[in-house]
Amino acid sequence: MSEPGVIEPGIPDVDGPADAAVIGMRLREMATYLQLAGDRFRASAYQRAAQSVEAAAAAMPRLLHDGRLAELPGVGASIARTIAELVATGTTPSLEQLRARWPKAVLELVHLPRIGVARARALHDALGPFDLDALAAMCERGEVRALRGFSKVSEARLLDAIRQRHQRGAALSLRDAGDLARSLEAHLRGDPVVHRVAIAGGVRRWLEVSERVALAAAITGEPSAPGAIDRVVARLRAHPLITSARAASASHVIAHSDRGTPVDVHVCAPASFGWCLAEATGAPAHVLALRERARERGVAPDALVAPDEPALYLALDLPWIPPEVRDGSDELALADAGDDFADLVQPDDLTGAFHCHTTWSDGRHSVLAMAMAARDRGLGLITITDHSAAAGYAGGLDALRLRDQALEIDDAAREAGIRVLRGTEADILADGAIDVPPSLIGALDVIIASVHQRHKLDEAAMTARLIAAMRQPFFKIWGHGLGRLILRRDPIAARVDDVLDAAAESGNVAIELNGDPHRLDLAPEHARAARARGLPFVLSSDAHATGQLDYARNAVAMARRARLRKHDVLNTRSPDEIIEAVRPRRP
Repeated sequence: MSEPGVIEPGIPDVDGPADAAVIGMRLREMATYLQLAGDRFRASAYQRAAQSVEAAAAAMPRLLHDGRLAELPGVGASIARTIAELVATGTTPSLEQLRARWPKAVLELVHLPRIGVARARALHDALGPFDLDALAAMCERGEVRALRGFSKVSEARLLDAIRQRHQRGAALSLRDAGDLARSLEAHLRGDPVVHRVAIAGGVRRWLEVSERVALAAAITGEPSAPGAIDRVVARLRAHPLITSARAASASHVIAHSDRGTPVDVHVCAPASFGWCLAEATGAPAHVLALRERARERGVAPDALVAPDEPALYLALDLPWIPPEVRDGSDELALADAGDDFADLVQPDDLTGAFHCHTTWSDGRHSVLAMAMAARDRGLGLITITDHSAAAGYAGGLDALRLRDQALEIDDAAREAGIRVLRGTEADILADGAIDVPPSLIGALDVIIASVHQRHKLDEAAMTARLIAAMRQPFFKIWGHGLGRLILRRDPIAARVDDVLDAAAESGNVAIELNGDPHRLDLAPEHARAARARGLPFVLSSDAHATGQLDYARNAVAMARRARLRKHDVLNTRSPDEIIEAVRPRRP
């Protein structure tokens, strides 16, 4: 059961062994192995199947029971059999054969920044089996640069990527951590001794990266009773993604996933679940503040009778505080001053889908398909913002193709019955110019301006570039501001406060919070700084396929962490108001 106002992380629950998160992970693993083997066609098929399974999570038990898995998009008879095997046994003979062929270190290499499938395969072919430590040692000795296709520069990049991997340990992106947490939550709920279980920690607070995954579990009876905690340990050990589990105390179980990520399960009696969940969720400073508040009232927080969080916060004379804002900064002071955060922006507040790509550039679906998918989600507007000409690698559109696309956009708007805006995601060029033909600025409904190339400019040059872009004399949306890719590429170097000052002074800028799970950009701390300057926001999906329109939910979560309210966000307004607000007008 959700607390009021929570945007729950992860995927919908799936009862029993048909865990969509686990199945999706295994299908993606197989896809990566097939890419390594050069079988791109089958790799793409398994990737599509993984997306279909995750999208149909709630329906999986019924589809399995009825033998109708092949009804899922991209799931043919062969992959349906693979899924059935995964459900029944947790693995398949074909997956085990692939694992035997490709060592774990090769799979790790694929996911390192700027390495990818081709280089991982080349290293394996040249060196045979290795682990990352051995490969790092070869880089340090200068042996990798001698291999075909490698150089001193690529060797240095590889060594840096391995070192970063060791530094961050087994940290997971929000999407991966959410999948793991949701899978464990469903698994624990299947044990009769578990009275209630909920995702906690960074996943519940929607942190971009989690070094640990945390859950809170209330079990029948007292956790200190003989054998009680052992039951939770045994249940965790039975999960297909858990390699070890042990009781650290009578109220705390520590486990590790197959990727090495630590998992903390905080265990309590049902009457104490409110504190257990709050303690397992909040940033350390937030939890400490709650403890001090309880101490001021002469009680221990874990001794309070609080079967849920609202009861706990009420006992401490506080409104229930949404998990996204429990960062230990000023949230308790704001709550004491009367802010209950009830007006933080919600997914249902969004009325328009922003930053959407189609087959005109690097998207997978047509303008009409994207428009109808937006309509089916109850939205009244969608922006079609394919890449500009400078992004030739992504099929960027020049002026002629933009004009041709406009005709298709108009047709799609009539057929879908919603407003479809003509737009572009235009590159911010090295000098700060925005890659839009001047003759088309007045013909476009929306311009998103983003950095896609030359990410390595130094701080001074990048800051000057972005300031110049903010000052371009027409309205634009600053897209995925610092260009980061979670756990794969660091944010660009820039003095963000200076850029935001320029944006506010120009009066011609809105800030995008990008919901692509690989981006989640701008980060909440920068979004808070933008809000303090009175800048408006757009919450976008950066969708390259119809199903990715739901990425806007991630953008909403980042906005809530930044304390954004509905009125701060342009695409919570009526379609007519949105169109007027984002039109690339000149001052």
